[in-house]
Amino acid sequence: MDRVLVTAMSQSDRTLPLLTGWVQVPGFTIDPQQATVEEIFYRQLNDAPYEVAELSLASYLIALGQGESRLTAIPVFLSRSFRHNAIYVRADSPYHHPRDLAGRPFGFPEFQMTAAVWVRGMFRHQYGLGPNDLTWVTYRPERIPVQTPARRGEKADLFTGLLTGEVDAVMSARRPPAEHFSPGGEGGAIRRLFPDAFAEERTYYRETGIFPIMHLVSIRRDVADAHPELPRLLYDTLLSVKEQAVASLLETVKLEATAPWLVESVEASVRAMGGDIWPYGLAANWAQVETFMQYLVEDGLLARPLPPEAVFHPSVLDT
Repeated sequence: MDRVLVTAMSQSDRTLPLLTGWVQVPGFTIDPQQATVEEIFYRQLNDAPYEVAELSLASYLIALGQGESRLTAIPVFLSRSFRHNAIYVRADSPYHHPRDLAGRPFGFPEFQMTAAVWVRGMFRHQYGLGPNDLTWVTYRPERIPVQTPARRGEKADLFTGLLTGEVDAVMSARRPPAEHFSPGGEGGAIRRLFPDAFAEERTYYRETGIFPIMHLVSIRRDVADAHPELPRLLYDTLLSVKEQAVASLLETVKLEATAPWLVESVEASVRAMGGDIWPYGLAANWAQVETFMQYLVEDGLLARPLPPEAVFHPSVLDT
C-alpha cells in the first residue's frame, strides 16, 4: 500500500497534476490540504503538521539559521516573481523611482517575507539606497520570531496605511483592492511606483540574471529519514510536471490560460531567459540562493550564509 503524504501547496499548473492525482509520486499518495500560502507557512514553521509543504524561501532559511531541524527541502521553486510591479504608491504622489523614496516610510506585510527581502536587496544593490535611507513599517506579526528595524503600523492593513499617509509606498504580493487600483493604470487612488514596472523587471533580469525565487518545497525530516527515496522522487515528479506545464503554455491548438497573447509572452520569455524559463535544481539556482542569503545577512535575519547540504536534502544535491 502506498504511503499517504499530508501535503499543502498552492494550486498552479506546477502543482495541480500532483494535488489532483493526475500525476503520482511512485509509492506515495498525496493527501492535499486546503489553505492559503500564508496559513501553510505559519503552520509549517510552528507546528509542522504537513509532511510535504510549499514554504517561503526566506522563512525556511531564517528558521535553519535559528536551529530548525524538523525540515529539509528540495530545489523545486513553486513560486518565482519579479516584484518591481508589486511596489505601490498613492496615485497623486511625486514618486516614480526607488531613489525618490529616500527618507520616506515604506510598508511591508512582514519584514522577513521573501518578497520584502528581495525588494530591500534590490533597493540597495540596483538603486543605491542604503539600509537606513528608508523607514520600514510592517502590518502583521512576523511568522517566526526575528529582530527587525521595522516599526509596527497603526493602521489595520498595508493599503489603509498607504491611503492615509502612514507610509508613502508599499510592497504587496497581492494586488490592491479593485476600488483603489486599475490594472490599466487609469483612475484609482493607488498606482505602481515604476511608470513601466515590467520593462524595469526585464532590465533587472538582463543585468542580474535573477528571476527571484519566492517559495520552495519542504519535507518533514522525520518523513525523509523514514523514506530516503522520497525527496528525489518528489523532485523528479514535480520537475516533470513543470516541464509539461511550460510546454502546454506554448500550445496553439487552444490557449492553456485565459490570456490573449499567452504564446507570444511565453516565447518572449524563452528568448530572454535562454530556454528554461522556470528552472528547478541546485546547479541552476544555487548562485541565486547565495545572493538571497547575503541579503538576509545584510538585513540582520541570518548570521551567515548556509552551505547547500544544510539547505537541501542529500539526494538532490546533484540536480
